[in-house]
Amino acid sequence: QTMAASSTSRLSTGSTPSKPHRLISTSQILPHGHLDYVHDISFDYYGRRFATASGDRTVRVWDLNSDGMWMSGELGSGNGNATKPNEWVAARGAVRRVCWSHPEFGQLLATAGADHSVVIWEEREGNFKSLATPDDNINNNAAMAGGNTNNTSSSGDTTSSRWVQKATLSDARRAVTTVEFAPRHLGLRLASGSADGVVRIYEALDTMNLNHWKLDGVIEAEVEDTADNTEAGQQMNIGDNLSNENMGVSSLSWCTGRFEPATLCVGFSSGRVSLYRYDDGARSWLEAIRLPNHATANGVPRGVLDVAWAPNVGRSYHLIATCGKDNRLRVHRVKRGRGGKGEEGASQTAASSSLVHEGTEDLDRSEVWRCQWNLTGTVLASSGDCGVVKLWKSDFQGKFKCISEIVGDTTGMGAASAVRNQ
Repeated sequence: QTMAASSTSRLSTGSTPSKPHRLISTSQILPHGHLDYVHDISFDYYGRRFATASGDRTVRVWDLNSDGMWMSGELGSGNGNATKPNEWVAARGAVRRVCWSHPEFGQLLATAGADHSVVIWEEREGNFKSLATPDDNINNNAAMAGGNTNNTSSSGDTTSSRWVQKATLSDARRAVTTVEFAPRHLGLRLASGSADGVVRIYEALDTMNLNHWKLDGVIEAEVEDTADNTEAGQQMNIGDNLSNENMGVSSLSWCTGRFEPATLCVGFSSGRVSLYRYDDGARSWLEAIRLPNHATANGVPRGVLDVAWAPNVGRSYHLIATCGKDNRLRVHRVKRGRGGKGEEGASQTAASSSLVHEGTEDLDRSEVWRCQWNLTGTVLASSGDCGVVKLWKSDFQGKFKCISEIVGDTTGMGAASAVRNQ
């Protein structure tokens, strides 16, 4: 099991505008060292570090060294293998998601686990008493499962691991499926979504003391979503039936606009995609607008797999990318309105949010699992189960086109990745 880290060096000028450009890329194959699937990869603000979350209950942090090679640990030789990997047990179950905070608040990580909790981790320098395993049972269970427990100590001895557990947020009644820190201008806050269909917003009471977080807001899915899930599960094949742990909130993304109120895009396993805004008058989160659902041609709802809100750099409108089990990658265009009754299906009280859905463009009809925007919100990257990362960019008419495809080498032979020209 390996990961391929790729970086693009330049665009060639020989390809035609109607075809994806041919890229020259450098890649490095990384033996990730996890004993189970890697569920999530998250880069930090500067793109020089990333963290991996795995089903083996561990999180590993990788750093880019001066030679341009990725490594995990302090004594690595530069080939991705370190004698002391920067890894620790982060949950009592599978770690579903991991995310970084803005560096203004320090080196912070938040992990979402199948053990119904969100854990806040802070990086510290030097040796200290390990808090990465709050319960001795985690070490015992990991040893029985053949897990790596070199970075933890059940006796409370000092350890070379640099990450300290600061807080555990365990309000969820089912598995936590997604977590994301809020933009910098909103302060040290985070949102988490769980399989019980609830989005919870937390805020640190003191940025200098990360042990105390308060539940600052709750967004609950409407009752109709549960009915949609039940009906959809009856119409799908047995292999596609939604289990209880897969219902509810599947993904979320913050609006990063500095001149916008706190806004979240939330994707549900029922195929519904909604935008929520915090209303100061009502002192609660209200649904501002509902985007087109992910569903089959017959109208059977299919779950949303990922949502991504594009950073707004000088645009008068917002771009939101969504992908779902209906094998569709979409980009929704939302503009600032002037009030009114809002969109159909949106809360009447949230009409003051002034968001209007302008249109939706289908980009890809292949299987897409994750999507993400670049720093300026001009290029969209999508990846699926076929080992291909596609880059999308809008042309002068505002239509998104695939400009390149990076094909991962799943055999482990030859180059780490190849970029094909169509």
